[in-house]
Amino acid sequence: SRHLDQLSSSRLPFEVVSFFFLVMSSWWSCVCAPKLGDDFVVSCEEAALGSPSIASKSSVLLGPGLAPESPSKADPTCSTSDSLSEGGSTRSAADNVGSDLAESPASFAVVAAKPVDEFAESRLAECSMPTSADCIAQENGLVAGAPDIRSVLSSGDLAAVQALERELGVEGVEAVRSVLVEGEPLESCFLRFLRAQSFRVHQTAKALKAHLTWRASMKPADLANLTPGEICGCAEELLHKYMPTWHQGFDRQGRPVVFSHYGKFRFGPVMEAGVTVEKILQVHASNSERTARLCGKQSSKLGRDISNALIILDTAGLDPSNLRTKSAFDWARGIAKIDQEHYQDRLGQLLIINAPSSVYYFYKSVSWVLPEKARSRVRIFGGRDTWEQVLLELIEPSE
Repeated sequence: SRHLDQLSSSRLPFEVVSFFFLVMSSWWSCVCAPKLGDDFVVSCEEAALGSPSIASKSSVLLGPGLAPESPSKADPTCSTSDSLSEGGSTRSAADNVGSDLAESPASFAVVAAKPVDEFAESRLAECSMPTSADCIAQENGLVAGAPDIRSVLSSGDLAAVQALERELGVEGVEAVRSVLVEGEPLESCFLRFLRAQSFRVHQTAKALKAHLTWRASMKPADLANLTPGEICGCAEELLHKYMPTWHQGFDRQGRPVVFSHYGKFRFGPVMEAGVTVEKILQVHASNSERTARLCGKQSSKLGRDISNALIILDTAGLDPSNLRTKSAFDWARGIAKIDQEHYQDRLGQLLIINAPSSVYYFYKSVSWVLPEKARSRVRIFGGRDTWEQVLLELIEPSE
């Protein structure tokens, strides 16, 4: 209640906080899906706070033309002095310099319904559930295609995959295999959807069938071959300026790093150019598909399963009035639905940088409902000093 009181007395209006709820719930979908073995914790974990800037080298853009403006190299010697405290934000204008930095997936409901199939009940009895990435043999060298992960899955994960294969049947399995991104193991895809459904095999099969129907309609693989401007029918520079999102290399674990500068998002100019929310959501689907492709390429290159990404949201320059529009809310709801249903468990870690105090207090007020493992994947930072060091620990400076 203390955090809710602080949130209500903060300067940002409730509509803005509600918008961040929609956006963050989307990113949390891939970590909030009930993880077997996660304890349901009812305490608020203290969020790490601070302030940073990272080297902005756009090696591969999620959308051609969506690169950061004036990329700058990070200074690893930057001191850690400014931080976001419960009393508010103490950030100078210089803290936002060079902070052109995030984006991809979630189911905000944390408590799973009681599993209805026998297999799910047996899995819930386990004390922990290693992810497929935890089970992959740490092999060196390059491989031609998707790594063979079946032989190194835990007995529980293998049994889950086999049960899902029986539920889908031969044709269903082949249908899923046909839409995998290059380099993605079939078992990795199955486990992502199984985790999202708390290992309820029948429900997972239904989710995969719905996913196949969506792909036939939305055609994200085709969208990923187009530029954002081609999808929206507008100039690339418009989206580069008002909705900057890009791929920023890979972190030390081999995961793709994706930046979205939410603080620069402006829906008004984009809508005035004739771009619809539907088109913007198609760009999001394209970006998510490109991120999935990067995961597949890394899996093939490293010889182990890379199934998720490091997402960084930069809120520097946030304009509250921009988030009060119906278009902004429709967009936030749309990406939440896409990520919850079709890019499950694609989020390895989410960092929110240059966050206003209201966003911090909002997170503090709701994070108690998140499983501990989910909370460990979400971190919020105020200014530049603290997050810079964290990013340099996660990402090579050359990236």
